[in-house]
Order: sequence, then structure tokens, then C-alpha cells
Amino acid sequence: MELIQEQNIINTEHKVRRKRKLEDSTSDLLKVKKVKPEVQKTLMIKQKKTFSKKDQIEIKDMCLKVPTSKPTSDICEIAQILAVHEKIPQRIAENFISLLTEGCTLPFIARYRKTAVDNLLPDRLQDLYENYLNIIQLKKKIKTVLETLRKSNKLTPEVAQSISNACSLSELDLVYAPLKSHTLSLAERARKLGLEPYAIKVLNGEFVDMRQLLTCDEDMKTIDKIDAHITHIVADIIYKDTRVLAEMRSLKEETRFTIHSSRTKSSAKEKNELNTKIDSKSDPETYKLYFDWKCPTQFIKPHQTLALNRGEDEKILSVKVSVPDWFYNRLERFCLSLWKSNNWVKKGLEDAYSRLIKSWISRKVRTDLTNIAHKEAVKTFTSNLEKYLLTEPVKNRTIVGLDPGFKAGCKVGIINPNGDKLEACTIHPDLRMQKQNDPAAKQLKDLLLKYKVELIGLGNGTACRETELWLKSHKLSDNIPIIIVPEQGASIYSISKEAQKEHPKMDPNLISALSIARRVLDPLGELIKVDPKNLGVGLYQHDIPPKMLESALDCTVEKVVSLVGVDINTASLAMLRRISGLNEGRAKKIIKYRQDNGQFKSRAEILKVTGIGKVTYQQCAGFLKVLGGSEPLDSTIIHPESYDIAKSFAKKIGVNIKDVSQPNFPEIVESKTSTINIETTIKNLNTDICTLELIISAFKQKPYEDNVITFCRPVYSLAVQSKDQIQEGMTLTGVVRNVVPFGCFVDCGIGENGLIHRSKLGANLTPKLGDRVSVTIIPSMKANKVQLKLESILN
Repeated sequence: MELIQEQNIINTEHKVRRKRKLEDSTSDLLKVKKVKPEVQKTLMIKQKKTFSKKDQIEIKDMCLKVPTSKPTSDICEIAQILAVHEKIPQRIAENFISLLTEGCTLPFIARYRKTAVDNLLPDRLQDLYENYLNIIQLKKKIKTVLETLRKSNKLTPEVAQSISNACSLSELDLVYAPLKSHTLSLAERARKLGLEPYAIKVLNGEFVDMRQLLTCDEDMKTIDKIDAHITHIVADIIYKDTRVLAEMRSLKEETRFTIHSSRTKSSAKEKNELNTKIDSKSDPETYKLYFDWKCPTQFIKPHQTLALNRGEDEKILSVKVSVPDWFYNRLERFCLSLWKSNNWVKKGLEDAYSRLIKSWISRKVRTDLTNIAHKEAVKTFTSNLEKYLLTEPVKNRTIVGLDPGFKAGCKVGIINPNGDKLEACTIHPDLRMQKQNDPAAKQLKDLLLKYKVELIGLGNGTACRETELWLKSHKLSDNIPIIIVPEQGASIYSISKEAQKEHPKMDPNLISALSIARRVLDPLGELIKVDPKNLGVGLYQHDIPPKMLESALDCTVEKVVSLVGVDINTASLAMLRRISGLNEGRAKKIIKYRQDNGQFKSRAEILKVTGIGKVTYQQCAGFLKVLGGSEPLDSTIIHPESYDIAKSFAKKIGVNIKDVSQPNFPEIVESKTSTINIETTIKNLNTDICTLELIISAFKQKPYEDNVITFCRPVYSLAVQSKDQIQEGMTLTGVVRNVVPFGCFVDCGIGENGLIHRSKLGANLTPKLGDRVSVTIIPSMKANKVQLKLESILN
């Protein structure tokens, strides 16, 4: 949550600069008094010098270690909005925001501050955090809008109140849109003519003689023009009224809108008739379902919303929102109750509705549907990613990774049980198997024997099936099991800067083979090196706002890494920078300290690393394990702040903390805790239920045991090698590679993933990412698309 701290400091810094017009950034930080005393000395020494960009980043980084806090009134105000949006008690919202402003990360809150947030799950905390950022963005936007209108002399008390009461960016836009252009709005032009007092009079039921307002001015020559000007002012007053905005908001929640879509005329023309290029567009037939389609908004599925949006962006579909008549009728009755003149209220509302309100409703409905769809798509992506990152590792084995190919050959990468490279080369197998004595077979067999390879990880991309048959035909896999490894993102990682740092001057193709091997040995450690968007486990990821997707994926990776925890003495930079409270810079400093001083002996030693203060230590300590150190509890998930409680509890149940890493320790704790009274224990230890449960869970956690290879059974059906060989009714086996709201995609080894629609999943069968399944080929509505029916989930 360094983002929150950075935002607070930057905001405070800007305020000081505006108020005192100081040019020196260091002086600003010192005057804000957000810097620790020991840091102030360094800043004072540098204060009179010209700072480079690197210096400024360093200063800000030092400041970020200091906890910042928002005024209590500000927290209460934001918490109140958050509580309403997320339907949680305001107390929980206030606690959550306070923890964020103290610098707490979501993984830390989810594990060590459960009581403060009423045991909310990590996914729920993520929702709260995203909404909190949206509220911050809204409040920031409101301040900007108010300041802009004030400078342009367009800010009136009524407009200021409407803008301040906006509950979303769309509501803010409704009020602000007519005012933000450089040209005057219709209402402003009418006000310039001096007609506002008369508009207020007629709205309140007073009589105004239009004839007395006639002048020689072009805009005031006729009664019709004066009538129109007054109508524009009345319309402006009505739709900016806070009571009307609240009623519109309420009516929108009650109303059932309908979405209509149809094919655009331009997309129906022949390609050679079009003036614009359509090569980059999808085939219009892809959207055939939506050429004449309508659906109530409450029944629209997220993936349908994304499909409509994409079709509209590509100018293949035209999408409209149908607003029922009763919406206008209800709104009209409400407005008639606020002002005395029925005639002018009706005229003003009709004008406001046709020009502003109806289009706002349409945008708001579409925006809400899109936001829901984006959240669902991100949820699908992160859920798959989480399962993918937590793929079962195969430890303590020498593994060969094979990245198969035709013309370029098969890349071979061999690693030892620690993941270190033993060999990397390219062989050129005869995949057509026309040679009886294939030199490549002998070359690979010699490598397998030389390094005593115990497992083959075969990439599932191009030439996978052919290479699998080649291995079996030359008896290279008779005594060595084969694992089919998803290789999405491996090639992209192999040409990344991180890969080049890890394997300098090495052929990227060979790096890819080593990556495949490591995905078997340590899936989490290897997969986090790849940009999550390239792992192939998403839905419409290209239609999701990049910042939204990146933020969600980063949080998911951080959540998974923190959940698993890492050994601080062996963790890579890619792992460390994902730990709660750490970033790239701090992770590098930890590794440098490790290189200069040897292994960490305890968690407390982390505080000796340059750039890690008490706040950062609090956030990361529980997720960094020190095995075999001076403090036995350093190897558990128990946070150092609870060590005294954990030791008291161990003494109470009669176990020795020094035995926490012994194989039989969990069983002893299980027997000792089966009869204790939890409530009494909590009172005696002066702690809370969440802390005690975490301590008991940590004591019961079994030490790592070698994983049995449970997924080395045959993955694909041997009888079918390619898509050309499949027939309707044929039964195949495969692996679930992606799970989406409308079904799941299965890799059957035919070069293309087939779809099992949710209607074809069968009763009580819900495949998960990585499950082996038996499927049947069924007729497809789309040409060249493989449709499947789930028969069973294999053990």
C-alpha cells in the first residue's frame, strides 16, 4: 500500500508548494514534518544542493517509510461513502481505511488484522480497496472541477452543491459537461441576457409578461426566443438540483432497462465497397448472434457486454439503451412536487430530458454494465491465475525441459534439483521417424544418462504430440515420466530483460527450454517472471483497461506469493519484490545484504537492510521465512509481533517451541489442543481469536514433504494427433487450460483448445484449471471451432 503513502505525501507536498511557493522539494518535505529525525539530517545536508532525479526518488522513498495518516474527519467521510457502496458497517470501513493509511498491505490485513475488518476474505478486501481508490479519484476530480469552474467564473452555489454531492464520475459529468466547454451553454447564454431572475419567478409560479422583455437584440426580438431562453434556464435549474439528482439515482436503481443491438449498415457492405480498412476488425459473422438482439439489463452476462462493446468499437454493431416511459413520468411527478409552476416544470424537464438526462441515463447504464463486466473478467483472470501459480511443484528431481519445434529443432534445457542449469542445447529429431538410427535420439539419451534425469517436461506448443511419439518410439521415456507443461509466456519471458540478466548472452530459445523445466520444479517461482497477461488464462483481457488489469494481477501475484511465503535466504528477486511491503528496490537491497553478509540468521536481521524501516518490516516479516535460524518461530507464518503470545501458548499446552520444525510436532499440537477452551485461553493470553487461530494453524502446519508426481499420467489420447483426425462422437482426454463464466477450454493435444460450454458440463461437474478430463466431440455451431461435452473429471 505504498501507493497510499506516496499519494498522501505528494498531496501534502503540493499544498505546501502552493501555499508558500517554495521551489526546494526537500524543504517542503521537512516542513511537512513527515520525515524521521534520522532522515532529516541527510536532507538538511543536501538541502542547498541541486537534486538529481535519482536524489529526489531516494528522498521520496525515505519518506514513504514513515506512516502517514488522514485527518479523522476525512476518514469518516470516505468511510461513510465506502460503507454505503460496499454495504458494510461504517466501523469496518473506517478500520480498513485507517490500516491502509498506516501503510498496511492487503495480504497483511487479511492475515494479521482480521479482527479489525471482521474476518473479510482477501477477495472482498480487494473489492473494498478498488472502491476506496475510486472514491479518492472522485473526490480529487470534484476538487479539480470546482477549482476550474471557480477560475472561469462559472461556479454558483447551486452548481457547487450539485458537484459536491455527486456519487460517481458519471453524475459529476452530468453537471459538469455543459460547463466545461469554452463555448457558453444554452443556459449560460440565457443568463448572460439577464433572464435568470425571470426564470426563477416563473418556476415558482409568478407571472412574467414576456412582451415587456422584448428588445432589439437578435436573441430577444420575439416572445418565442425569450420563452426558449427561459426554458433553457429552467431546465438547467431542474437537472442540477441535488434533490432531482438523488431521485434520478433512485429511479435508475428501480428501472429495468433493455439493451438493443443491431448490425450497422457499413459492416453489411462488401469489403471492396468500404472506404475504410476493416482488416484489423473481426469477421462480422463473429457477432451474428447480436445482429438483431435485445435483452433486459438484469439478464445480460458480463461476456455479452464485452462482446457488444467490442462489436460497437469495431463499428459492426449499433447498441442502444431503451428507457421505459414510466421513468420520465415518475421523474416528472417528483419535479412537479418541488416547484409551483406545472407548466414551466414540464417544459424545462422535457428540454433537460431530451438534451441531457436521457443521454446520461444511457451512458450510466452502459458504464455500469461495462464496470460489472470488467470486474467479472478480472475476477475470472485472477482466479485462473491464482490456481495456475499454485500448480503443484515437483521437488528434488533433475528435470529436462523440452521446447519442441519442427524446422528450428527441439530445444533442451536440463536443471538440477535446485533449478540450476546443467545443460542447454538444440537437437534436431526426425519427427517423421523415417530414420531407424536417429542421431538426435542418441544425443538426447546420452544427456538423460549423463545427468541422471528423472523427469521430462514437454512444452504443449507446436510439435508437442509429434515429439511425444518420437520419445516413445525411441524408448526415451520408458523409465522417465513425461509431464505436458503449458508453455504460454515462456518465449516472451525468454527475450525479457529479466531473462537476459539471469542467463547473460544465452540463446532465448534455450532459455525457454530451461523455463519449461523450472515450471515443473517450481511453478510459482518461474511463472511470476512472466507478465500475467501472456499466460493465456484470461477472458477479453484486451478489452479491460490496462491499469485495472495490471493492478488486479499484481495484487493476485502478491497475494499468492505472500500466501505461500518464501525463504529469504534462497528467494529470487522476482519472488522478493512480490512480498507484502517490498518492491523492486527493497528486494535488491535484501539480496545485496545477503551477498555481502551471508544468510539471514533471523527475521529481526531484516531491519539491518538499508531502506527497510519499522513499517516495511511490519508488513513483510510474516511472509519471509528464515529456516534453521536462531529463532524457531521465524520458520512459521506467525508474525514477530505475536511471538510472546505464541511462546506463552506453547508453554500452556506443554510443547517446546524448539521442536516446531520436527515432523511429529503438528500431531503433538493436535492432541494437546483438542481439549482446550478457546475463550478461556484467549483471556489468559490477552489476545484475540484470530491471532490464536493463526498460531494454532502455524503449529499444525506440516513441514514440506516431497511431492508425489500425481499428474504424470497420460494427458492426451494417443489415437488422435491433430484436429484433422477428430470426428463427432469421438472421446478424448485433455487438460483444462482456462476457465471462463460460460464454460472452460480444454487442451486435447490437437493444436487448438476446445470449448465445453457450461450447458455441456453435466450435473455437479465443475472442472478447475489443470484438471484432467474426458470429453466427447459434439457438432459445432461455428466453423473450424471444436465443441466438447464433458464426460468425467479424471483422477
